[in-house]
Amino acid sequence: MTANTHACQTAIVIGGGIVGLAAAVGKTGGDFVEAFKLYEQVRNPRAMRMVLSAREMGRLYHAKGVERLIRNSLWTGLSQEQFYDRVSWLYGWRAENCLGGVA
Repeated sequence: MTANTHACQTAIVIGGGIVGLAAAVGKTGGDFVEAFKLYEQVRNPRAMRMVLSAREMGRLYHAKGVERLIRNSLWTGLSQEQFYDRVSWLYGWRAENCLGGVA
């Protein structure tokens, strides 16, 4: 993971006002050690998903030969909305769901 991606993800999870960390502190009853563990539990998988997705999308966008033909056939007929639905996990982040599904 690059430093820039990690920093970007930190900003997203914290959410401009320490939303993610504040939610984690609230969820752990004020235990800051556990809150940071929870914060990392949410941030790291999402940050890695960002890195891997960016790498894969770069490969797909610049595909050549047979790979390009397959890509084009898979994308044929997709509306702009359908394309964006596939990355809603990235752009659909909200403060209300910043801890999304962690115990």
